[in-house]
Amino acid sequence: MNADELKSRILPVLLGGTRRDTGQNLAPGSDREHSVLNALSLAGQAMRFTRPSVPNEFAVEHWPHDERTILPDRFRPAILRLLDRSTDDTSRALAVALDNRKLRPHPFDLPRLDGFVRRYADRLGATAQYWVQRETPAQQARTYFEADELTTENWTESSLRSRVQFFKILRKRDPKAAQILLEKSWSGENPDSRVQLLSVLQFGLSPEDKPFLESIQKDRAPRVRTLVQRMLAVISGSPSENPALAACMERIQKSKAGLLKKRNALKLELPATVKEHEVNRWIQEQFADVTLDGLALACEMSERQLVEAAEKDNNLLFALALMASRENRFDLLDAVTDELPDAWGRMSELMSDDNLGKDAGQLSAWVSALVNPKRWLPEVPFPAWSWLHRQIEGMLPADIMRDVLASKTWKEQLDSDKKGGTEFVQVICALCPPELRGSIRSQIEPLEADRKDKGLMLLDILDELETLNEKPETAFAC
Repeated sequence: MNADELKSRILPVLLGGTRRDTGQNLAPGSDREHSVLNALSLAGQAMRFTRPSVPNEFAVEHWPHDERTILPDRFRPAILRLLDRSTDDTSRALAVALDNRKLRPHPFDLPRLDGFVRRYADRLGATAQYWVQRETPAQQARTYFEADELTTENWTESSLRSRVQFFKILRKRDPKAAQILLEKSWSGENPDSRVQLLSVLQFGLSPEDKPFLESIQKDRAPRVRTLVQRMLAVISGSPSENPALAACMERIQKSKAGLLKKRNALKLELPATVKEHEVNRWIQEQFADVTLDGLALACEMSERQLVEAAEKDNNLLFALALMASRENRFDLLDAVTDELPDAWGRMSELMSDDNLGKDAGQLSAWVSALVNPKRWLPEVPFPAWSWLHRQIEGMLPADIMRDVLASKTWKEQLDSDKKGGTEFVQVICALCPPELRGSIRSQIEPLEADRKDKGLMLLDILDELETLNEKPETAFAC
């Protein structure tokens, strides 16, 4: 009796009960109990080794090709522990580190890291991006690319962050080609991508961009329209054509100050209807479409003289800080923060993310000009630190971090009587460059376990990731 015959004759009887004398037919001469057991064993073996029939229809899940290296097994338990109830700064630091080394989570860990993967899918490779959108209808599915694989043919298929990076590189290399590429894809972009890609177009702006900008100046998105208006005003070089500048000049009072040597003094007059907590937002909106050179020309002074004339008015200094930051004028930003040390704290209250167009070198220069620990007020609140980390998505320059670790703000967080939260420790660890991690470890070691553990775990993982190919694998301590 072969396997198919055994299954067709014996299995239905066994499944329906063993009252019929099946066993006697299989093993004549033996007792009925052993015959039934023999039949059951044979049927089980037949089911075990016989392939199931192929269904008429079935769905095959095609995962994308991903050239990123999977994280070694020794990292998996440590990362799961780290991301369990960690802060956004810790998860962001880990995502950036994995992206820098072109690593991706183990596929088995994707369900347990679902929240982390969804938030940073564009930094974790094609597999992570597919995982996030695996339930997307087939007609909306797209191919996934790494940033360094993008070309002018496939760039629209990648994540927005990768596309912005690719477009920024192309704009620097060939401004006209970048403008033509954006013009071709413009009709298919959503409002957010139109704003971010158009922001990159500000770099290398020339009269050749004018026809395209004029064609989109009636765009449906208000933010696009304001960007276009600002860029057209820059191309024309005529402040009189910028209504936003005219509105600002109506609010700026110009006078003379000084007893022996008269000098220009500027003061920004706020509307009476603007409440104290609305001042920063009002300044941001009022000066959003104004450039430094346009304001200097309208005030009939140089850009450096603008800072000197506004030194007694913190609100106007803040406006200058926003413009200098936006235009990458780090020399002027440094001069402003000498007079207004809390400029970055005021920027953080706006919760804006304006640094997509800056490369790593520009971000480092921006931080060095903006953050001045030696001139801080007694305490810088945690949201400002978290905002700073979100802006640079990396680590502080070593000289800035040395000043941070020696600042009164940080020492107060280490005070055992203050009982500061773990959030502050985690964000400082996320911002700390490799050469100063030993210093920060020695400073936070005396803290209670619930305040230091996540920070120490993050430092350990970052150290291991940076030396991944330099030493044999070792297990993390539990």
